Amino acid sequence: MTGLKSPQESLSDLGAIESLRVPGKEEFRELREQPSDPQAEQELINSIEQVYFSADSFDIVKYELEKLPPVLNLQELEAYRDKLKQQQAAVSKKVADLILEKQPAYVKELERVTSLQTGLQLAAVICTNGRRHLNIAKEGFTQASLGLLANQRKRQLLIGLLKSLRTIKTLQRTDVRLSEMLEEEDYPGAIQLCLECQKAASTFKHYSCISELNSKLQDTLEQIEEQLDVALSKICKNFDINHYTKVQQAYRLLGKTQTAMDQLHMHFTQAIHNTVFQVVLGYVELCAGNTDTKFQKLQYKDLCTHVTPDSYIPCLADLCKALWEVMLSYYRTMEWHEKHDNEVTASVSEGSNMIGTEETNFDRDYSLNKVNAPILTNTTLNVIRLVGKYMQMMNILKPIAFDVIHFMSQLFDYYLYAIYTFFGRNDSLESTGLGLSSSRLRTTLNRIQESLIDLEVSADPTATLTAAEERKEKVPSPHLSHLVVLTSGDTLYGLAERVVATESLVFLAEQFEFLQPHLDAVMPAVKKPFLQQFYSQTVSTASELRKPIYWIVAGKALDYEQMLLLMANVKWDVKEIMSQHNIYVDALLKEFEQFNRRLNEVSKRVRIPLPVSNILWEHCIRLANRTIVEGYANVKKCSNEGRALMQLDFQQFLMKLEKLTDIRPIPDKEFVETYIKAYYLTENDMERWIKEHREYSTKQLTNLVNVCLGSHINKKARQKLLAAIDDIDRPKR
Repeated sequence: MTGLKSPQESLSDLGAIESLRVPGKEEFRELREQPSDPQAEQELINSIEQVYFSADSFDIVKYELEKLPPVLNLQELEAYRDKLKQQQAAVSKKVADLILEKQPAYVKELERVTSLQTGLQLAAVICTNGRRHLNIAKEGFTQASLGLLANQRKRQLLIGLLKSLRTIKTLQRTDVRLSEMLEEEDYPGAIQLCLECQKAASTFKHYSCISELNSKLQDTLEQIEEQLDVALSKICKNFDINHYTKVQQAYRLLGKTQTAMDQLHMHFTQAIHNTVFQVVLGYVELCAGNTDTKFQKLQYKDLCTHVTPDSYIPCLADLCKALWEVMLSYYRTMEWHEKHDNEVTASVSEGSNMIGTEETNFDRDYSLNKVNAPILTNTTLNVIRLVGKYMQMMNILKPIAFDVIHFMSQLFDYYLYAIYTFFGRNDSLESTGLGLSSSRLRTTLNRIQESLIDLEVSADPTATLTAAEERKEKVPSPHLSHLVVLTSGDTLYGLAERVVATESLVFLAEQFEFLQPHLDAVMPAVKKPFLQQFYSQTVSTASELRKPIYWIVAGKALDYEQMLLLMANVKWDVKEIMSQHNIYVDALLKEFEQFNRRLNEVSKRVRIPLPVSNILWEHCIRLANRTIVEGYANVKKCSNEGRALMQLDFQQFLMKLEKLTDIRPIPDKEFVETYIKAYYLTENDMERWIKEHREYSTKQLTNLVNVCLGSHINKKARQKLLAAIDDIDRPKR
């Protein structure tokens, strides 16, 4: 039992027991077969003194002999010996149990160790072979092989250097090619080559010869820009589509589209000034009979005073011809941008570059400048010119100032009447009950027709001269040119022509507003009421023409009849609340989307001012909402769930519509909602509601009573409500 550390540790680590004899296999079997009490055996093991578990150098015999008393007692010694034997037997049995218990693990671990030893032996063989092969390779790897690798590396470096030198040589010769391209007016190609050379030069900037080339390329690029500016100036007098296309492409490559447009406007301004100055200067020098340089130093306005009456007409004719050339180039430039914008828009829809799109939009916004430019017709410009002449006449001949203003007012009256006759007259407008034409506008139009328009001459071109003399204060009714088409749905029924005509008239009215103080100053005091009446009854009503004129477009832009047919096919007497809206809502929204696309197409030809766009959307939405109410009024049977379905449909329509337009609030929204909610009113509330809401037609009110309320009111109450509707309708007949 020498060398045991503790009673507990000895159970798992028995290798430290040196003096203890390990029982043999047979003894193990005998010990395991002996009957035993585990608790008694554990108590025996625990009774072993701690000193037996001390260091390995512990001498058990010496320890036991030293413990003997001076006087030995045989019986005590035998008893003590028996105790030691029992302890030894208990420990031996415990050791035998542990050995037998751990024997399978021992066998398994021994097999693993054997396998590991085999693997290590194989690894040793592999390492030995590897070292032998490395020694062979080391002996065969000569200086010649290393030399080959070094030469190959030098070869690769020299090939790269040769490529760089060839590129540098090409860069050095670029200026010759650039000069050739500029002479050929291939500006885009020259700029593209120059930019590529700059990019290549930045790659080889570590070479000293490239630094000078970089500055040279920059100078060349600036030279190209100067030549581009010269080429751009040539456009103003002689537009060439190929030439201008190259110039625009070149500016786009430079990323200086804004600069191009600035320069173009400046060149056109300069071209107009130089052209008119040279034409007038030629006639002045011709009339003067010499080439005195003092004329060249005069301002254009002062130079014009030297034109003689005899040379006035020829000078004016040549001046108009010269300006016509400039205007023709300007028109063709605008035409090029229009066509180019359409092509770019088509390519963008197919998924092309968005940067080009932004530049194109900038070009377009910066004709073209359509944002704030007034929309004018030649008629408006001519009227303004005539008004200017009339005002000069009034300043000189003040006694006839009233007569002049009177004829000016007649000119404006005729213009307003013509615009209404061409684009706004529609007998079905007033039947809608929407008040599209104000009472003031109707009064003005009737006054103009009675006092100024000769309807008999218009109806009978063969009228006698005498009859014409009697009506000399009147003029024939205007007639629209057959070239103006107002019946095509693709053009939104002549919307472009309607916008130009109407907005020109509105612009003319605004100019008359500016002139009111000047006209008032020359008007005799007794005649000033006439001027005030002219402004209050005629000039101020010009903008009111927008509603009836654009209403005609709105009334045809959407297929409202198709909506009524689709609504008629809906089953409204459903028995359960639906979660899906009806298809007529989707069809109506598609009509609005198509209207929006057509409006955008028209805006590419003529700018649609925001007030006009708002009026068109307001008219279309108002008509759509009234069509919805009319469709609900055509319903034959309707349940509570059907009325809820109507609300669902209308809310879906509003939600989608608000994404298409910025108009808020939605026109006539309450008109529809109020009609739908009226279903839930009681008999007394309904009678009061009918009297208060006169905006609904008799048919709509009657349907509301018969179909919607018929299910929860008796016949007598229904008759009472119908009588109330009849009382409301009677004054209208």
